[in-house]
Amino acid sequence: MKKTLIAALLSLSCISAFAADAPKTNVDPAFAKAQELIQAKNYPAAYQELDRLAKTGNAQALYNLGYLTQTGQGTAKDDKKALKYYQDASAKGYPVASYVLAQSYAVGQLGLSKDEKKVREYLEKSSSQGFDDATVELAVLLFAEGTPASDKLGLQKLDPLVKKDFAPAIHAKALYDITDGLKKKNAATVNQGLNEIQNLAKKGYIPALMAVGNMLTNGNIIDQNLPEAQKIFAELAKNNVPKAKESLEVVNKLIAEKAKAPAKAAAPKK
Repeated sequence: MKKTLIAALLSLSCISAFAADAPKTNVDPAFAKAQELIQAKNYPAAYQELDRLAKTGNAQALYNLGYLTQTGQGTAKDDKKALKYYQDASAKGYPVASYVLAQSYAVGQLGLSKDEKKVREYLEKSSSQGFDDATVELAVLLFAEGTPASDKLGLQKLDPLVKKDFAPAIHAKALYDITDGLKKKNAATVNQGLNEIQNLAKKGYIPALMAVGNMLTNGNIIDQNLPEAQKIFAELAKNNVPKAKESLEVVNKLIAEKAKAPAKAAAPKK
């Protein structure tokens, strides 16, 4: 199975990390002025405009104030104040704010202690508010529980997102298929997952490209091919993709070690 899969994956190394165009979104007219100010890097004025909108009860404005306050743009950096903005935006139904709170509890930022229960709570809230990324992360948490019931629920959450071609959901489902297929020694399921990751990588989906690079590096699921992994990580590193540079360094080290091995083995004949 490894040899039949590797041939299809080799062509991925020349794919640009940003082959897929970013989706275009319509700007809420209420935020047009704030967006213009942010694009002009006039953050103090943008903060004031967002503050005006927030005072009308606008949840998105509250979220944006939280971001500016967290990063110290247009106002003094203040994690406690940023947290309050995110909490208020979440309470008013803004899903991205709920997602940020989940991430904050996951890593222990904004003055919060790590709390897995809070992570789950805010992911569920963000998902119920319609944020697809939160639904995917929630499914991944369910898969991590490793029970038939949690797997079934995780797949149920991903299914509608997969059907609407949401790349993170397809990627999560593919990784689940690979893991489940290996556990059950089902080559067809593993192959299905690998094919989905391959298709995502061809479209320039960065997590899929990283996954392919890692598989080519490790050689556990498909045959090891360090030169191809090197090309993938080099392309991603040029675009400052997180962890790509570190992965490239690992591959370069492995290639250098393999190059030395033949020289050591070839001892002079007596």
